[in-house]
Amino acid sequence: MTTDFICPCCSGNHYDRCCGPLHREEQIAATPEALMRSRYSAFALGGLGDYLFETWVDNAPGRPPQDAPMLNVRTVDWQHLEIVQTKNHGAQGMVEFKAWYLEDGQQHMLHERSRFRRSAGRWRYVDGVIDPPAMARAGRNDPCPCGSGKKYKKCCADQ
Repeated sequence: MTTDFICPCCSGNHYDRCCGPLHREEQIAATPEALMRSRYSAFALGGLGDYLFETWVDNAPGRPPQDAPMLNVRTVDWQHLEIVQTKNHGAQGMVEFKAWYLEDGQQHMLHERSRFRRSAGRWRYVDGVIDPPAMARAGRNDPCPCGSGKKYKKCCADQ
């Protein structure tokens, strides 16, 4: 398979300088956004189920078994990825994105806010909320809407 093509993650970079090194385990994702883009590319390319499984938090609710067909089989034609926003606080991260795909000749859009956690130096996917509500501005002492578990004033208030 040739790897000289623009990466499916819509970064504008060639696959071999973008998600390819992550998929081949030559590099690890430096940020939650980099991991999210690489996971999107893995779904878009298909056949990268081991990578998807290994980048999921162990024992996460909804984590499929390693041999789940949906991890290896390209079930839809992923068309485009848009990063809406990202937040990164220590070992917690969030990426909100929209991904367009074709299924049965019809175009659809997946809108998700994904949570990530860094453990032992590696970012991993925790879970996601599909069609998330808009992130409201919280009061200083309210829980932060990014899902970090911290108070807003100690988390996203300064951004």
